[in-house]
Amino acid sequence: MKTKIEAVFLYEGLGFPVELENVKMIHIDDEWHPQIDVHYVADGIIKKLATQEERLTGNQIKFIRSYFSMPLREFGETVVHESHAAVSKWEKCEDEITTMNENTEQVLRLYIIEQTQTRTKAEQNNFYSNFKRSRIFVNAERKKPKPLQLNLCA
Repeated sequence: MKTKIEAVFLYEGLGFPVELENVKMIHIDDEWHPQIDVHYVADGIIKKLATQEERLTGNQIKFIRSYFSMPLREFGETVVHESHAAVSKWEKCEDEITTMNENTEQVLRLYIIEQTQTRTKAEQNNFYSNFKRSRIFVNAERKKPKPLQLNLCA
């Protein structure tokens, strides 16, 4: 089976664009397909969302909620202390930045950090070493944020 490394691959399987660096590609039936560990990508991206400089989009809010396996009502009440209708409204913004209050967004980002601290020391070290090598695109003037980046090679 033929393989190659793609320097940058735009992955949209999380509901919003993520630029993955150094993706192994496999040649199947005359087409190149990415070999991606979706759980690894989701774990890396959830942590990047907590620290990105840009405001969160509706699709990113939806990803965060689904990552923690929470229905709208539970997410609204326990995480952001808002109604499920407010959470639904934010998610309907899709690729646009939400109308979420900045303080509420900070509470959500802190929740992500708190929930992801339960990883083993080895997992945390691996994540932080990869995190330092990757970049988050920042452009406050845009309505739609540029894709997050995640380097798949450790």
